[in-house]
Amino acid sequence: NGASRPEWVGEIRYARDVTGKGSWFKRAMKTIAGIDDRRRALLQPEGIAVDGLGRVFVADPRAGVVRMFDARQKKYRELRTPGSNPMVAPVGVATDGSGNLYASDAARARVFVFSPEGKFLRTIGGLGREESIFLRCTGIAIDAKHQLLYVVDTGVMRVVVLTLDGRVIRRIGKRGTGPGQFNFPTFIAVAPDGSFWVSDSLNFRVEHFSAQGAFLSAFGRIGNAPGELYRPKGIAVDRQGNVYVVEGMYDRVQVYDPDGSLLFLFGETGSGPGQLDLPTGIALGGNGGILVSDALTARVDIFRSGASVSGRTSGEGN
Repeated sequence: NGASRPEWVGEIRYARDVTGKGSWFKRAMKTIAGIDDRRRALLQPEGIAVDGLGRVFVADPRAGVVRMFDARQKKYRELRTPGSNPMVAPVGVATDGSGNLYASDAARARVFVFSPEGKFLRTIGGLGREESIFLRCTGIAIDAKHQLLYVVDTGVMRVVVLTLDGRVIRRIGKRGTGPGQFNFPTFIAVAPDGSFWVSDSLNFRVEHFSAQGAFLSAFGRIGNAPGELYRPKGIAVDRQGNVYVVEGMYDRVQVYDPDGSLLFLFGETGSGPGQLDLPTGIALGGNGGILVSDALTARVDIFRSGASVSGRTSGEGN
């Protein structure tokens, strides 16, 4: 199946974790000089995405920004919008084939779009406007091959499919417990074949839909045993079609094959290396990298399945 149980190799908390400007001496001098580096630290990471250049984008709703960490170029950036159109609570992030970033704002019911350089371009949707599309948008995903944007609208229990310029193509689902219905859906991921998976959080399951929006299958039931789910959140799909599901309640990630059979799980409650405390989002990077955003430890944990990944590891200083 191409999947293997990963190992923890590092974390991202601060800008200095990728810029390399965080030696003990420099941090001490900043403290003595009264310079506050906490503004460049993650506060409450949720959705996470990795683009084709290996840059990591993290939605930080508590700070009202999307943070970009670029370990290869040793750069850090905060993506913000104009004061006249503020981004308040970004939850989901995704990148398209051109490197543009899309960030869903649950509080403002819109998606903010940024250029590959981090420049604000436009919004899609918004409350109190004629072009209102969403009520409370959370998880998002992009099918780069077909140029489609998928947005989970938790507020009305459905998935909205749009073109990348914001034209609605279809709306999928409604509140309920039956096949293709939702009870507080949260995150979404597109598979290599164009089908997509949705975390149906309060139905304690994950649902699978065709590229045209037809219900295909579902797996999961409430519980804490391996293979059972309790409030699934972040979700990702690898090249083999295996599905990675974040479980915030039990602080772990469970990995299933495309048929819904459990392959393995990793993570446990705590704040140490390889431990999680209210994980939310997940993204798959190159070279076997698995990145998990962890809300209560305010960090992104980096795991590796196979070859090495970029980032500050347990054997490196910062």
